[in-house]
Formats: sequence, structure tokens, C-alpha cells
Amino acid sequence: MSNILCRQCQNPIKFDDKHISQRTGKKIPLDIETNERHDCPVRREQQQQAQQQLPSQSQQSQQMQRRHLQCNKCCGNEIYFDVNTKTQSGKFIPLDKDTGLPHQCQ
Repeated sequence: MSNILCRQCQNPIKFDDKHISQRTGKKIPLDIETNERHDCPVRREQQQQAQQQLPSQSQQSQQMQRRHLQCNKCCGNEIYFDVNTKTQSGKFIPLDKDTGLPHQCQ
């Protein structure tokens, strides 16, 4: 039997015809010693790091997608609208570009 190593953690793994992913149809890597699904510590750590980074990345992309407008009342300051900030009646509340707080015309 040939030694196959996990690409991520370099631990020995094996494959058999009984353990096949229903979603992809690919064989599932197994630990040689336990004959159970290989739980790669390197991959697990990468997934945890990716999940921790997602909120900050989504916040950054959300800020980049905002369209800033000039207040057309009197002050001319830059404002934007956020789908999560509305009045009880459903109207958008203008937010100050610099603070992210509801805009107060000066």
C-alpha cells in the first residue's frame, strides 16, 4: 500500500470506495490509524481564520460600495444612506460620512 500524505498537514491518509462525498462524488480522505474522516488541523485553522476575517472584510466592502452624497438642505456635508438605518415608517435616515451617526444639518 502506498503512503499518501495530506497536502496541508503532511499526515498519512488513505481513501476507500466506501467513503464518498454525496455532494461532490469524490472520495473522502481517511486517517490511516482510525479509519475515520481525516480532520486536518491546518485546514481547520485556515477555516477559523477565514471566518474571523469575514466580518471585517464585509464591513470594508460595504463602506467601499457606499455612495456619498452632499446634503441638499443647507450644509453641503457628505452623507450616505444605509439599509439598516431607517425610521419606524421605513424612511432612510441620512448618516454623516465621517461619524456614521445620523446627520444633523448645521
